[in-house]
Amino acid sequence: MSNSNQMNPQALQALLGMASKKLGTTPDVLQKQLQDGTFEKALSNMSGTDATKLKKALSDPKTAEKILSTPQAKAIYKKLQKG
Repeated sequence: MSNSNQMNPQALQALLGMASKKLGTTPDVLQKQLQDGTFEKALSNMSGTDATKLKKALSDPKTAEKILSTPQAKAIYKKLQKG
């Protein structure tokens, strides 16, 4: 049984891809920052609204799904799948 509070790995990669572009970094660097707790420092490069949206998306899978359903997110997701 899957846990509804966890995002699937492909969705997480797509979200990391979108966020990393806004932050001017790579998805790998951003993921490492999330894992080692230095993510707040990365958020300082984003506008307050974008940072709030990203925090919410990363903590709420339903919000992430909504963001990932946009045409821009789908385009990034397709690029990530090819890479």
